[in-house]
Amino acid sequence: MKIKFTEFGIYLLLWVILTFFLLYLIYDFNTPFIHQFLSTLVVTGFTAFPAYLSSKVLVPKLLYPKLIRKFIGAMLLVAFINTVLTYFLGGALYYVLSGKSIFAHMNVIQAISAAFFIINCIVIVVSGAIQIIIDRFGMEQQLHQVENEKVNTELAFLRAQINPHFLFNVLNTIYFQIQKENSEARNSIEKLSEMLRYQLYECTTDMIDISKELAYIENYVAVQQLRMEAGTDLKLKIPVDIGSFKIAPLLILPLVENAFKHISNFKNPSQNKLHITIYIEQDTKFVVEVVNTYNLSNGTEFLQNSSGLGLKNLERRLELLYPGKHSITTNRNEKTYETTLNIQYHD
Repeated sequence: MKIKFTEFGIYLLLWVILTFFLLYLIYDFNTPFIHQFLSTLVVTGFTAFPAYLSSKVLVPKLLYPKLIRKFIGAMLLVAFINTVLTYFLGGALYYVLSGKSIFAHMNVIQAISAAFFIINCIVIVVSGAIQIIIDRFGMEQQLHQVENEKVNTELAFLRAQINPHFLFNVLNTIYFQIQKENSEARNSIEKLSEMLRYQLYECTTDMIDISKELAYIENYVAVQQLRMEAGTDLKLKIPVDIGSFKIAPLLILPLVENAFKHISNFKNPSQNKLHITIYIEQDTKFVVEVVNTYNLSNGTEFLQNSSGLGLKNLERRLELLYPGKHSITTNRNEKTYETTLNIQYHD
């Protein structure tokens, strides 16, 4: 919001300066001031058209992708079209207000047209420069926010964790204390150890390979399944050929964790459903769908945070990490609650 107000203030100041500059250039002491001022305002108002096109279309669509020739050609075309419109409409209004025509002599037409064309080019260049500065400032602010979020998350995690070496040693001791015949218990300890190792050591980078993130989710679901009643409709679907790309770590966990927290507890276990489907759509869209049954008594609490990693926290992270390249949709009916996460990624 501050950036938008700053941008508006800069353009307003520039238009005020341009208005009085043009008024100074064309001022005629034999013509009433108000008539000249209104005509000048019309000319200034027309510069809003190339200014908008430059900042919102030409710069992001042509200059940022480094299409320099197309940008210059489009800039000159916009300046020419706006010069013609400004000259005829502004000249017509000036004639109505002052009774003086600016179409009488070719020298006048050429001089005024050249002045309008140069002014339009300057407006386009200045507007583009302002947009580049604002975009750069916004990007730096966004990076600063991401860095702050990362630091705060790391600090909170460090405060909460116990010595990782001690924890792994204890798990290792418990593992060997379990009889070899009890393979299920040993397997659970292994999965828990892998999960802790992932959170403590793998999630130290901004981006991580999707295979590691999905392996963590598989271990998490396997550990959670231990507390579920036999017969619960629990499914995790991940295609074998999901590909190789990187995403920010621990983005899937809040969805899965929230679903496990709020899954229904019907007496018949087969009525308790939790389906997790992960796949790739159109080669560049990573999709996570989580569907689970829930109890009607607590269905309205679904959007609450879960252990500090709720959906609101996830949405905030996505806004910072994938601006304009993600979406989270929810759908609730009488029996099930569905959350879908879409992330546009790059190889």
